[in-house]
Amino acid sequence: MKKLVLTAAMTALAGLSTNALAYDLNDMTWDEIVEQAKQEKMVNAYIWYLQPEFRKFFKEFEKEYGIKVRVPEGNESGNRNKLLAEARRDQGSIDVMALDTVKLPMLLQSNVVYGPLTDIIPGSEKLRTNLVGVDTQGYAYAFWGNQTGFAYDPTRVDENNLPQSFDDLTTWIKEHKQQFGVNDPNKGGAGNAFIQRAIYYASGNNDVYFQNEMDKSVIPTWSKTWEWFEGNQDNIVITASNADSLTRINDGEISMAPAWEDHLAGLQKKGAITKRIKFYIPEFGMPGGGNIILMPKNAKNKAAAAVFIHWITSAQAQTGLNATFGAAPQHPDADDSNALIDNAQRKYSSEFFTSEYATEAKKAFVQNVLM
Repeated sequence: MKKLVLTAAMTALAGLSTNALAYDLNDMTWDEIVEQAKQEKMVNAYIWYLQPEFRKFFKEFEKEYGIKVRVPEGNESGNRNKLLAEARRDQGSIDVMALDTVKLPMLLQSNVVYGPLTDIIPGSEKLRTNLVGVDTQGYAYAFWGNQTGFAYDPTRVDENNLPQSFDDLTTWIKEHKQQFGVNDPNKGGAGNAFIQRAIYYASGNNDVYFQNEMDKSVIPTWSKTWEWFEGNQDNIVITASNADSLTRINDGEISMAPAWEDHLAGLQKKGAITKRIKFYIPEFGMPGGGNIILMPKNAKNKAAAAVFIHWITSAQAQTGLNATFGAAPQHPDADDSNALIDNAQRKYSSEFFTSEYATEAKKAFVQNVLM
């Protein structure tokens, strides 16, 4: 009888997932990680946007691996605060978390992120680790690309002569009065993205804007940018938001405006904006960035988290994210045939200003242009 009890206990112990038994992903082969992930049967994915849509999208992952993906409600700051609040626990509630890339350095400094994943995730050498001026160092990977550019109505804009240089754009704006819109940067990042490029070109190409340490001595040079806006105040329409810009193009009030690729694609898929509206990145560049996916150091289901990160950053999933949501593919082997632009245009993607410069640019625009 004792032998039977002992045998049963050993069998039960062997069947336990590593929620109870410690393991190190660095000591496991990928096949062993996948097998362990299937035993864990669950991954808690904290993503702060499009939760209902992501739950549907993740059905493919669940079908492929038999691992349930739970996507709780929550916003970006709430998810970050939860990660930090649970940091002292042996096991937290979060297995993987999407993050605005600029917030990663603070989390790395707080020592709450597992990694680097470079030697754990197969094919990690193809994954994007540098974006918006942040090097993730392999602790996180880009999974959602968002690109700014110009949305335009091809029935009102000559596609063979799209403005490509900043001088071209200035000329086009003067020749097409009240047809170019720029949104209030407090109500959408597309406007701020354009303001950053205007500063870069009108006030001098200064790469200091992409450095983490702020040099306030360059700010007075921005007066040339505000003079550019003042000189075009009768030619440019200031719109209320990203969505307002697209609505005005849709309704024929304006012909062109800065926009987000994924935002436009999403509205077109919902039927809110006509598919006639097109998008391009001018050769003088518009900023592109994205969101990253990471694993907390105290994730309960680390193997399942690793498999999920591998899947969502794969060429297959990146193709699906582009087709479903319009997100810019972050894997070089992804199929971009459903994207609003082809990969050839993506070489014109530029960096956003680092956060302090971006904040200062937005504030200065309000003071010098909107007031």
